[in-house]
Amino acid sequence: MDKHAVRSLLEHVAALLELRGEGPERVRAHQVAVERELLASGRSDTLDELREQVPPGLVEMLRIPGLGVAKVRQIHDRLHVESLAELEDAAGDGRLTGLPRFGRRTAEKVLRGIAALRRDSTFRLLHHALDEAQRIAAALAAEGGVRRVEIAGSVRRRREIIRDLDFVVVAGSGSREALVRRLGEVPGVIEFVGKEGVVTLRFASGSVVDVFLATPDDFGVTWIRATGAAQHVADIQARLEGGGGPWPDEESVYRAAGLPWIAPELREGTGEVEAAAAGRLPRLIQQRDVRGFLHCHTNYSDGSTTVAEWATACRDAGYDWVGITDHSESSTYGGGLRAADIARQHAEIDAANRQFDGFRILKGVEADILADGSLDYGPAVLDRFDFVIGSIHTRFGMSEGEMTARVLKAMDDPHMTILGHPTGRLLLSRDPYAIDLERVFERAADRGVAVELNADPHRLDLDWRMVRRARELGVTISLGADAHSIAGMSNVAVGLGIARKGWLEASDVLNSRDADGFLAHARGRGGRAAYA
Repeated sequence: MDKHAVRSLLEHVAALLELRGEGPERVRAHQVAVERELLASGRSDTLDELREQVPPGLVEMLRIPGLGVAKVRQIHDRLHVESLAELEDAAGDGRLTGLPRFGRRTAEKVLRGIAALRRDSTFRLLHHALDEAQRIAAALAAEGGVRRVEIAGSVRRRREIIRDLDFVVVAGSGSREALVRRLGEVPGVIEFVGKEGVVTLRFASGSVVDVFLATPDDFGVTWIRATGAAQHVADIQARLEGGGGPWPDEESVYRAAGLPWIAPELREGTGEVEAAAAGRLPRLIQQRDVRGFLHCHTNYSDGSTTVAEWATACRDAGYDWVGITDHSESSTYGGGLRAADIARQHAEIDAANRQFDGFRILKGVEADILADGSLDYGPAVLDRFDFVIGSIHTRFGMSEGEMTARVLKAMDDPHMTILGHPTGRLLLSRDPYAIDLERVFERAADRGVAVELNADPHRLDLDWRMVRRARELGVTISLGADAHSIAGMSNVAVGLGIARKGWLEASDVLNSRDADGFLAHARGRGGRAAYA
């Protein structure tokens, strides 16, 4: 690794530590450790572990000119903002200007900085792209002469990384030429080019979008072509040869192709057309199927929400139960739950359960999988929990054989209910660690360990391709929000897109069971007396 790359990473280390409030001596000590690791192997476990400790959205904010570490910490601490989308809202609605030493000019500079990031970024995370797409769709729909606007492309297919934003627009009265002119006049558009039924718009916010123009009679086929991956579109077109419209909706197109409607998430050209023709499409999981909210942190570790606040928010959102999972003791970076505090938290959960009629709070923990494959705390302490998520937060640089053996040993522990974020990836930031997922899935299916689809939009771990493979091998999937505040509840919707993309049905997902069914699964892992 060259000196410039090392220097850049050491600056990144300093920023991560300063976001945590560490002083100069700690910063320098970590930089020395990271530098040694980078020069020795080109990779740093210390840096990987630091990335686990800081919300990725805060790191994204540091890329905005004028927002140094102190201001980002102030925004996070005062406004509980953890993402660029939340920051953009705060800058637009006046909350940012209300902070000490902030003002209107700072808020405007932040908005310009976010726009510049969009212009300069080739790829963006799904949740960022979805927020942008919804705002742009509203702006297009508000324009006179537009009858209908729909999101299309890779956002509609729920790809985890998005490059393009695509829409289909149906005109009201008037010519297509008039519609193109009106699209160029949409508020925020600074440049537009139209040709062959597609208009490209560039917004002052930095977003560049393609708008596919449709008539009411060809809307269905246009939406399919603007949504599907190239292979899916080719497969459908091949089945339509000799057929004709009108095709006012997608159902009419698929019907003409001799197929049932295929959900957008599946339209990747990876066997979904053949499955549809054979009547083997899955009944994809929906939000209403998810009965339990899993993987959330409270103020007992690195969360900002109390037990009672989680229960209230989850009950109000329509869930039947919530599983609390603070970090375990070895996770000093996350303020891990000390063994002495477990009794206090469990008493708090018991008290809250007495207050919530028809809703349950389960006692869980996210226990670190240590380097030797053992779970943090040990059996006597783990016996006190209803369920255990086992996760890796350290030593990411192990070889594939070592990492695989580490995880397989952890899954042999009868306390382990769920394997958390199983590849450790951070999208656009950190590659997955080396691990043989095929062996992990086989062991999970054999031992009855659920594998998490972590819905944090910076993780989305498992990858949707691997979700499908896990399902094929009979692995139960757990949909985990990995939420550290109430705002993190929105992670579930993003994760559901990946679950559907992985062909999951409700029966494949552990927290689609009621609380008794979930606990029966946890108890069945080892038949432990504590669960009798």
